Amino acid sequence: MAAPFLFRPPLSVKSIALGSLISAITTAILLTLSLWAGLDTYELKSLDFFQKLNSPLSDPGVVMVEIDQKSLTTLSDQGIYWPWPRQMYVPMIDVCSRAGAQGILFDVIFSEPSSYGREDDSAFGQSIEEGQNVILPISMSEGDEHKTDIAPIRRFGIRNDTSELLFREACSYVPPIDVLTAGVRGLGDVMIAPDRDGVYRRVALFSRYKGYVFPSLAVALFTDRFALRGEDVLFDGHPLPVNRQGELLLHYYGREFQFPRLTITEMIAAYQQPESGLFENVSSQVKDRLVIVALTAPGLHDLKPTSVTSRSPGAYVHATLLVNLLRGHHIRPMAGPWMMVIMFLLGTLLGLLVITIFSFWINTLVFLCFVIGWPFVSFCFFYYAQRWMGLLPYEIGFFLVFGVSATYSYYAEGKKRRMIRHVFSRYMSEDLVRELEAHPERAKLGGVRQHITIFFSDLANFTGLCEQSTPENIVGLLNEYFTVMTEIILEAKGVIDKYQGDGIMAFWGAPVLVQDHAVMACLAALRCQQNMKSINRRREKDGQSPLHMRIGLHSGEAIVGNMGSARRFDYTIVGDNVNVASRLEGLNRSFGTDIIISETTREQAGGRIVARELDLIAVKGRERPIRIFQLLGEKDQIAESDERGKMLFEEGLGLYRMRRFGEAQTRFEDAVRINPGDQPARAFVRRCQDLRATPPPPDWDGVTRASDT
Repeated sequence: MAAPFLFRPPLSVKSIALGSLISAITTAILLTLSLWAGLDTYELKSLDFFQKLNSPLSDPGVVMVEIDQKSLTTLSDQGIYWPWPRQMYVPMIDVCSRAGAQGILFDVIFSEPSSYGREDDSAFGQSIEEGQNVILPISMSEGDEHKTDIAPIRRFGIRNDTSELLFREACSYVPPIDVLTAGVRGLGDVMIAPDRDGVYRRVALFSRYKGYVFPSLAVALFTDRFALRGEDVLFDGHPLPVNRQGELLLHYYGREFQFPRLTITEMIAAYQQPESGLFENVSSQVKDRLVIVALTAPGLHDLKPTSVTSRSPGAYVHATLLVNLLRGHHIRPMAGPWMMVIMFLLGTLLGLLVITIFSFWINTLVFLCFVIGWPFVSFCFFYYAQRWMGLLPYEIGFFLVFGVSATYSYYAEGKKRRMIRHVFSRYMSEDLVRELEAHPERAKLGGVRQHITIFFSDLANFTGLCEQSTPENIVGLLNEYFTVMTEIILEAKGVIDKYQGDGIMAFWGAPVLVQDHAVMACLAALRCQQNMKSINRRREKDGQSPLHMRIGLHSGEAIVGNMGSARRFDYTIVGDNVNVASRLEGLNRSFGTDIIISETTREQAGGRIVARELDLIAVKGRERPIRIFQLLGEKDQIAESDERGKMLFEEGLGLYRMRRFGEAQTRFEDAVRINPGDQPARAFVRRCQDLRATPPPPDWDGVTRASDT
């Protein structure tokens, strides 16, 4: 009996040379790809994933003093509004100094005099001088529209023109006001730039200004411990793994890691009660630690995406750099030449195995061992040695080596086995299948103009859900969602055009003519929303967050037919009305609705549905505005409260267009009282309030422009 797989004859010079050649070609391709900046972004995404698996620190030695939303609200209730008097920071500096904090870094730029007068600035400046351990931020700019004198830079910068690193060149800067800088321990640049995908992974340790090298905010605390020599940045005599721009790749501490936090109001309370347990608790948390004053309230606009979080205070980045420097936690990327050598050796080994092993299944298993094993090896180096070996280039290399080697093995040497794979990228209704069978001449390029109803749907906040779930859970969810919605659309004689991420594009009225296609589309949309409730009930039982489906419907003419190239084409629809339907789906975000339909769809659906007018919208790309409606339900199935709310809303809409905003607001508020979940009514209440406060111009036509939504 034959063995389940066979090896080819022992290794020969030819097979070794062939495996080496394939690996060398692959390595050359990867070297070329590595010069393409776009690949770096995807490679960094894999590093982000590894960083999320890091173990959090128990005591990072850095404490955040937050200016959070609760503090803003508490003080505003006492009549103290943002921006606060600068004397509000004096208690915090006093408490930290008395407790023995190693340093206080402000991530708040005080570039303008206090609106409370010079005495306010003077009190704050005196507190800074008495504390003797405060670092204030300065914003170095590449433009020349700010201050350009050299005095503050000379005082806190490093006179060193010998460094060969390409530090960012600044032409001006925004400093704190003079009364505050007199007694500071140092000034530090707070300008940090994200990678091209918008994620903050690196910090430039220094910037250059008129022959001086100026430190970043975290570095300003330890300027005397840094030295610049050629292409090296030394900290305590040890070189840091910076790139040519002098940027350090940050070592984050896991997705769940949070710096110890205090609020500014807690610091003020501790200052006011020096003999209390609160003072002792606060003092123990800041003793011998570094303190960063951070803006964390969402309205203060200092939230940034990092490798491990979707939104973090900007101070989180500076704090991470501080901990990296103090603990020596630095990610050291592998040098490019070494990466290529390892890739060549691994590729040669993989190529030899594929070429010399006869069995397709064993080759596949070997390939999977490389593809799955390398991430494990790379993660071990990262986790235990802080070495970033890389991931994506190797994975691409394994695919290329396997592909070329398998092609040679199974085709060039005469292997007869073929595997035919058919990948279906769309669903097709039975009506369409029968129509094409009856008229095969339609399976060619070209189309016809036809009146149809177009359906677009999307899942709200699906990107956030993807970040919180595993790929397997997301795939399972999408499969369930698409299966349910597809069955509803097909049963209603619709055609699935395509799936777009988590969205569905469908249409009614072609290729088989359907007289009541607008009604069928509206009823299908209502059924889709009903089934979403069933899906959400199951998700809630499993402790998962609910999903929200948004649908847009529009009826009009479109070109329907097979479109593409002579070799590959799809049965699809194109035209201006397709774009309108897509934009109606997106308008649900502005109104908090589930289904929005156009006026033409409502008119063609007739008395089978109940819809209320929402607004007159100037859709992008169209000169004439269109009237849009919220689809409430099927005729005779609407609750009495919804009927009453519909009447009040439409009365309010009429008054709104007559510029009688006060009366309109009353109607909309009545609609909200009847149905607290009436989001469109709430939206118009806010509109009326705004228009009453700032009346529109005389030529106002009541049309909502794209910029207004």
